[in-house]
Amino acid sequence: MPESSVLNLKNCSYRITADIEILGDTDHGVIVCQGGNMAGWSLYLSSDGRPVFHYNLYGHEHFVCASTTPLSRGAHRVIITFAYDGGFGAGGTVVMNVDGDDVAGGRIDKTVPLVYSMSGETFDVGIDTGSPVGNYPHDYRCTARIDGVTLERLSEVPEEIAARVREGMFAASLTTQ
Repeated sequence: MPESSVLNLKNCSYRITADIEILGDTDHGVIVCQGGNMAGWSLYLSSDGRPVFHYNLYGHEHFVCASTTPLSRGAHRVIITFAYDGGFGAGGTVVMNVDGDDVAGGRIDKTVPLVYSMSGETFDVGIDTGSPVGNYPHDYRCTARIDGVTLERLSEVPEEIAARVREGMFAASLTTQ
């Protein structure tokens, strides 16, 4: 799906919830992602079955938080919560929760304020159809069953930040004409 068709998680606090079922001992792959190798985020299962959240800031700064434990067979809920500091492209704190327990987290110092991609990177569930957001293969299909993915904004973008976003998007649109 195009970036503009999905709930905007920039410049706000948010929650990403994935309900998945691990079917085998080697389930892996992208659960949900948005953007690509130049900017974006991805929630995926590593090759050894650990949930990983990767935030990519313009291909130069990468934040990764990962569970130290692979998911066992059965149903699981993985939740990524981002508590935004406030401000245009400001940072915040990430917490990864698996089945009710906080298992990983950390700090993202800066975030993408406008768009993840001007070149058609997309929002995907079950695979990253564009360039990989993180350090995983290009065709990294999820082998677990995905029962649902929910994106929630936990705060609204303040009007002064929204005005800067509109100005930035207008300026960016002129450069692509």
